[in-house]
Amino acid sequence: MSDAVSKTATEAATKAADAAKTVGRAVRKPPIWFYALVVFVTQLDSGSAGTLLSSIVKTFGLTTLSSSWVAGIYTLGLVVGTPIMANLSDTRGTKKVFLWELGFWFVGCLITAIAPMYPLMLAGRFIQAIGDSGIMVLAMNELMQAARKNHQGRRVSFVGVVAGLSAVAGPALAGMAIGMAKNWRVFYYGMLPVLLILFVMAWFVMDNQLAATSTKTDLAGLCSFSVALLTLMLGITLCQHFKQYWIMVLVLFVIAVVAFLLFLYSEKKLDKSTMPFLPISLFHNRSYVLTLVLAMVGGSLFSLFVYIPTYVFVVFHLSKALSGMTMMGTGLGSLIGSYVGGIFVDKLGNKKALIVSSAINGISVIGILLTAHSLPAFFVLSTLFGFGLGAFMSSPLQVIAGRLAAPDQRMQAIGGVSACKKIGMTIAPLIFASAQLIGSVHGNPTLTSFRAMFLVALLIAVVCIVLTLFIPFNKGNIDNDK
Repeated sequence: MSDAVSKTATEAATKAADAAKTVGRAVRKPPIWFYALVVFVTQLDSGSAGTLLSSIVKTFGLTTLSSSWVAGIYTLGLVVGTPIMANLSDTRGTKKVFLWELGFWFVGCLITAIAPMYPLMLAGRFIQAIGDSGIMVLAMNELMQAARKNHQGRRVSFVGVVAGLSAVAGPALAGMAIGMAKNWRVFYYGMLPVLLILFVMAWFVMDNQLAATSTKTDLAGLCSFSVALLTLMLGITLCQHFKQYWIMVLVLFVIAVVAFLLFLYSEKKLDKSTMPFLPISLFHNRSYVLTLVLAMVGGSLFSLFVYIPTYVFVVFHLSKALSGMTMMGTGLGSLIGSYVGGIFVDKLGNKKALIVSSAINGISVIGILLTAHSLPAFFVLSTLFGFGLGAFMSSPLQVIAGRLAAPDQRMQAIGGVSACKKIGMTIAPLIFASAQLIGSVHGNPTLTSFRAMFLVALLIAVVCIVLTLFIPFNKGNIDNDK
C-alpha cells in the first residue's frame, strides 16, 4: 500500500515539475526585435504589389479585370487564413503556427516566382497570403501579453508602425528589383533566403506555448467556416461585375449560407475536449460584437487609399507618376498615427482614442471636400487622414478584443478583429465605385464623382463615432483603469 502511495506521489511530483518547466518556458518571450523583423519582411508585399503590377500585367498579357486579382486573391487568403491560424495557435502552439506561416510564405513566394502561367501565380499569391494571415495577430498577442495594462496600446501599435514602415519600403525594394534586373520575379526570389533565415531564427528563439488545457482542433468548424467565408468574399468581389457574373455570384452566396449553417450546427455538437473554431461565447458579448462591426466599418476606409492617385490625376491634372507620389503623405501620416494611436490608448483610454481618431478622419475628409482645387491643402489633409486612420486601426480595437477575451481565446478574439477589418476592405471598393457613378462621364470619374465618394467616407467616419458611443466600456473592463 505504501509503495502504491509512494509511486503516486512520485508521479504527481514529476507532473508538477514538468508543469513548472512549461510555465517557466512560457514566461520566456522572444525579443521584440524578432517580431519586428518578421512583421517587416512578411508585410513587404502590401507595398510592393502595386509597383510590380505593371510588369506582371506585361508578362502575362492581363486585362484590367484579370490584373485586379493580383491583389484580390491575396486579400481573400488573408481573410480566410486569419481565423484559422488564430485558432490553431491555441491548439497546436504558437511556435508551430509561426513556423507554418513562414513555411507557407516560402512556398507561396517560390510558386509566384517560377509560375509560367497566371493561374499558378495566383495560387502562389493565395498561399503567400495564408502565410501572412496570422503573423501580425500572433505578434500582437505576444506583445500584449508581455505588457502592463497601461502600456498595451504602445506595444500593440508597435506592430502597426513596423507594418507601415514595410509598406513604405516595399515599393522601393520592388522598384530596385525591376530597375536592376528588369524582372519582377527577382523580388520574390530575393525573399526566399530571407524567409529561410527567419525560419531558422524562429526555430531557436521561440518556445511552443500551448493553452493551459489540452484541446482538439475543431476540424468541422474550421472547414465549414472557411468555405463560408471564402465563397462569401468571392461573391462580394464579383459583385463589382454583377452583370457579367450574376449566376456565379448567386451560387457563391448560396454555398456561403449553407456552409455557415453547417458551421453553426457543428459548433452546437462539440464536446468539451474540442476547442470551438470561433470563441462563440464572445459573440454573446455586446462589446465584442460592436468591436467587430467597428473594425469592418473602419477597415473600409483603408480602401480609399487606392483611389487617391486617381483623384489627384483627375482633379489636379498631374502625371500618373506624380499622382502616385502624393501617397507618401498619406503613408507617412498613417505611420505616425499608428504609434500615436497606441499613446492615445494608454493615456486617454480606448473610447476617447477611437472617438478622437474618427473625428480626425471626418475633419480631414470635410477639408478635402472644401478645398477641392488646392493641391497643397489636399496633401496636408490626406496626411491628416492617414494619421487618423492609422491611430484608429493600429491599437484600440485589438486591445479591446484582447481585454474582453480569456487568455486562451485572446488569439481568436484579435484574429476576428483583423479578419473583419479585411472584410471591410473587400466590401468597400464596391461601395466607393458605386458612389463614383454619380457625375461620371462615359464611365470616367469626375470631381463630382469623387465628392460623392468622400461624402460616403465622411458618413463612415460618423458611423464609427456612433458605434464607439454604443460600446459599454465600463462593463467589460476594456478601458484603462483610471
